[in-house]
Amino acid sequence: MGRKTRARSSYRATARSGTLKPLSRRRAGEPAWLTVSQLARRWQLGRTTIYKIFDKGTLPVWKVGTHLFRIALADVLRFEARNRRYRKLSR
Repeated sequence: MGRKTRARSSYRATARSGTLKPLSRRRAGEPAWLTVSQLARRWQLGRTTIYKIFDKGTLPVWKVGTHLFRIALADVLRFEARNRRYRKLSR
């Protein structure tokens, strides 16, 4: 009669929270790149703000295809170490 929507929604929440693991605890099989959305969630900023950071040239970014961008985890960690504002948000 009724569907189990709780199981489905809790699964989504678990899947989403899995992308926000601290970078220092990254496993060997996990990717070494972040998407713009993942970085925005990590720093609790909007995607447009992330694009503005790219435009300034303060954070190296790799363009994949015509519309996709990827950011190396090593560059994110280096950027966070230099900028206290972003380091606080990532914890």
